[in-house]
Amino acid sequence: MSAPIAPLARSVYDTAPDPLKDFLTSLSAQVAEGANWMIRKKRLCEMMMGLAAFFDLTPEQRREMMEEIGHTPPPGDDEENVKVDFAELLPMYIAAVLEKLNEPAITSAEQAAIYILSIHPEHYEAAEAWMLQDPRNGKAVRRIMRNDKRLDSLLRLVDSHLLENRAARVDGGAP
Repeated sequence: MSAPIAPLARSVYDTAPDPLKDFLTSLSAQVAEGANWMIRKKRLCEMMMGLAAFFDLTPEQRREMMEEIGHTPPPGDDEENVKVDFAELLPMYIAAVLEKLNEPAITSAEQAAIYILSIHPEHYEAAEAWMLQDPRNGKAVRRIMRNDKRLDSLLRLVDSHLLENRAARVDGGAP
C-alpha cells in the first residue's frame, strides 16, 4: 500500500544558496545510503538534532566552530549576533533533503513520520493520505512518534511553528 507524492509546486533546494545546496546534497546522500526507512529516519533525525544544537549557538560561536573544522562561515552570519530559531528552518531542511531523494510515494510508517515534518504540502499531504488509507498505518506512525525520542524531540521543536503556518495557508494567507 502506498500514497503517491504529488510533484512539488516549488523547490526549497533550488532556491537555496550554492554552499547550502552542497551541504543539503551531502545530507541527502547520507540519508539515501540507508537500506530502509527505519535507518533513514534514524540518520535524518540525528542530523537534524545536530543542526538544532548548532543553530542554538550564537553566530559568533557557530563561526568559531566552522573555522575550527576548516569551513568558511557564511557572510553576514554574525551581523546581529542572535541565535537562530531552528524550528523555522527544520521543515525547510527536511523538505530539501526529501526533494533530493525524489521518492514517488509514501510506503512505510517511518517514511510518513519524516514526511510529516516537511514544509512541502505535497510531502505532508502524501504522508497524511498514507496514514488514512488504513487505520493500522496511522496507528504505526503514532507509535513511532511516541517511541522515537529523536523524532519526538524534533516534532516538539516544530509543532507550534508548523501548526501556525499550516493554519495560515488554510485560511488563505501567507505565514
